[in-house]
Amino acid sequence: MVIHSIMAQHRKSKDLFKLLLSLLVLLVVVFILQFSFFRWDLTSEKRYSLSDNTKELVASLDKDLYFEIYLAGDLPHGFTKLQKACMEMLDELAVYSNKRISYSLINPNDIANPKKRNAFFQQLVERGLKPTSLQEKTKDGSLKQKIIIPGIIVHDQEKETSIHLLKSVAGLSAEQNLNQSIEALEYELTSAIRLLQDQKPKEIGFLTGQGELNEYEVADITASLLQRYEVKRIGTKVLAQDYSRFAALLVAQPRKEFAKADKYRLDQYIMHGGKVLWLIDEVEASMDSLTTKESTVAFYKPLNLEDQLFTYGVRINPDLIMDVQGQLIPIQTALPGEAPKFTPAPWYYSPLLKTPNTNPITKGLNVVKAEFANSIDFVGKNNKLKRQVLLASSDYTKLEKVPVQISLDIVNRKMRPSDFPSGSRNIAVLLDGIFPSVFKNRAWKGIQKSTFKEQSVPTKMIVVSDGDIIRNRVRGSGNNRQIEALGYDRYSRKTYGNSSFLLNCVDYLCDDKGWMNLRSREVKLRLLNPTKIRTKRVFWQMFNLVLPLFLLLIFALFRFYMRRRKFARLRK
Repeated sequence: MVIHSIMAQHRKSKDLFKLLLSLLVLLVVVFILQFSFFRWDLTSEKRYSLSDNTKELVASLDKDLYFEIYLAGDLPHGFTKLQKACMEMLDELAVYSNKRISYSLINPNDIANPKKRNAFFQQLVERGLKPTSLQEKTKDGSLKQKIIIPGIIVHDQEKETSIHLLKSVAGLSAEQNLNQSIEALEYELTSAIRLLQDQKPKEIGFLTGQGELNEYEVADITASLLQRYEVKRIGTKVLAQDYSRFAALLVAQPRKEFAKADKYRLDQYIMHGGKVLWLIDEVEASMDSLTTKESTVAFYKPLNLEDQLFTYGVRINPDLIMDVQGQLIPIQTALPGEAPKFTPAPWYYSPLLKTPNTNPITKGLNVVKAEFANSIDFVGKNNKLKRQVLLASSDYTKLEKVPVQISLDIVNRKMRPSDFPSGSRNIAVLLDGIFPSVFKNRAWKGIQKSTFKEQSVPTKMIVVSDGDIIRNRVRGSGNNRQIEALGYDRYSRKTYGNSSFLLNCVDYLCDDKGWMNLRSREVKLRLLNPTKIRTKRVFWQMFNLVLPLFLLLIFALFRFYMRRRKFARLRK
């Protein structure tokens, strides 16, 4: 008995020593971890890992940034997931920023007074946020409308900017749109941080002198660009004074031929690394002509840019694209003497262009509305050039060679898919690489040999064969002038993705650090099968209820058996 007592006491001392040693090791590990920093991201798509650019950006912050998250309160599951992803991303940013980033959740619906609540919502709209209306079921089964704000206000002590979190792409389910919103979080958050950090934004220019769209016709996109860049309206002479001054140049629907001197300055701007967003119409056609008469004639109107663009690797064809996926327009269908009656009909000359998810420029965008667009072909075999399609018509496309008469009567014709045999056609393309000069091996007295470059440094350009993509509608004149939102359709009350597409184009052209690649981030959407959920609901409920109890019972029996066996051995 004495021996057993001594052995038991020895075991207790040994166990106590092990416990104290384990606690000591744990305390040492905790102490060491206080002075070290690491993250383990075990997800397959590395959804919790920040890019090196992002880490460097937030580590260099020299002032505190505050994020006011208005996606708060009692939210549906999908929005709760977006809110959680946003908070997790901000937690990561805060760690790498040495706590210069902080955030708070603010629920506008907590304001009990309806008048004050509505006034607060209006204030948020004026600050740049967009409310979203939800339908939710109450306890009695009725539907109740709820307004939420899926957005963030970011500010320092001096200025602020807004972030709209929710992506809304036509044709995608609610789950897919929310997933794309999560994918875009790092890009949206870092864009806001860079906007507040930039002391001197880059300069971009709208080209003038060849009948381009006036300042009112590009007022909406200009207002959006001014939030990120300094925007100037310039001629080619100003451009040539310092080819490195302007980060990008927009050529928005010129209507006059380019003189050789202007072509030369444009060419040398590109050769010196300049980036250009071309929005070119090779065919003269306008919806305005159809507002006063039933038909108009579309005709080829070259701009003397054809050889230049051909040298760079593209050809804009003198044709018009007709697409089954066209915008709906109201057509008067009432008989003479009856009250006006308007019926929606597809306008094949205004294709709605889908935006592929294969490129950071177009990923997650709504469809883009074009009007009297031309087709684009890639030409030449420049191995130093990468080419990519950004926008294209649907598989059911017809090419109309010009001159051609355009009549509103076409909406009354019964068109079949076989009437659109041309297949998908390019409308916007990206060219990235090294370009040859169109003036190479040409004898022209205007060439300045001291600065002339026959070949560009690595640069990029985007060619869009429709100038109307950037044009907003203008109503009235003088003090009564009203600017419509770019891409807005008054009849359907939809806003297409024109503005977002063009902003992304400019951001991509001006991006010299690879920030736009963050838009390519992919988070896998792992959805449960709704059919299986419905048919096997009871099974999985019972499984989740019984299995834990069964495992607990097995563990208890095993524990009881081991204790009996242990004490039986001690008695012997």
